[in-house]
Amino acid sequence: MDLKIQPDNENIIRELCSSDRIPHTVIIEGSNKEERDSAAVILAAGAVCEERKRPCLCCTACHKVIENHHPDVFFPEPSKNLKSGILSLKDLRDNYLSQISVKPNEAPCKVYGFFDADKLLREDAQNALLKTIEEPPQDLLFIFTAESAKSMLLTVRSRARIITLRHTESTNDEGERIAEEMIDGIVSSYEYDLLCTLSSINDKEKLTDALTAFAEKLRQTLGFYSGVNTDDTAVRRLARKLDRGRAIALSDVSNEAVRILKTNVNLQLLTTWLSSQYRRITWQK
Repeated sequence: MDLKIQPDNENIIRELCSSDRIPHTVIIEGSNKEERDSAAVILAAGAVCEERKRPCLCCTACHKVIENHHPDVFFPEPSKNLKSGILSLKDLRDNYLSQISVKPNEAPCKVYGFFDADKLLREDAQNALLKTIEEPPQDLLFIFTAESAKSMLLTVRSRARIITLRHTESTNDEGERIAEEMIDGIVSSYEYDLLCTLSSINDKEKLTDALTAFAEKLRQTLGFYSGVNTDDTAVRRLARKLDRGRAIALSDVSNEAVRILKTNVNLQLLTTWLSSQYRRITWQK
């Protein structure tokens, strides 16, 4: 497989691998399919890498993962007898679940990576995996990729570490400046500060840029919770103010606002709604 992933997204995966705190279940969301798949392969390589600094992507084990030849790393594909692009519950049980209790052949753990898991696995298949996810053996790692973790069953994602990759679109300096003012308003004790910042934006494109930059700050905040260091003071302020759940909720509201911006919406009403939603999430008990 040809790995294609932005350096900052790759660093998130490498930090997780080097921390020796890889959870048993990981959901990789965000960015595009190519980057999500690459991130999953890098994480799988990190779990079985033979070198001290993992993943090296150079050792025999890493090469086997990248080439999809490692005996302990599996990337299940859709059932061949189905045209819907899903992995049937029967094939999941017969080909994978039945082998989970078998010890790894040569690596310290076994890895199951499900690309586009929200499309590959129906609810019955996700539920079949749930018992193992709830009580996983020490030598097992599940990796799921999805455009959004919210498309997976709540029972699955509540037991997983969610890694959010950065989207490829860049933000301009003006969007970055407004995003930092939004953060100032969110951490402020006065609701007026945030409302004033948002209500001063009188252009849809400018608000889109600001929300994109803000979403990136939230992504970095989630990475900070996972042990990824940052020198961005705005991200550190957010991390001190929010817990993981609130950061995810703010990200969901921001994404919804970007979607609404593509419609014929009154900008003033939208920014007022945004301010109320941000403050509700930030200060809810």
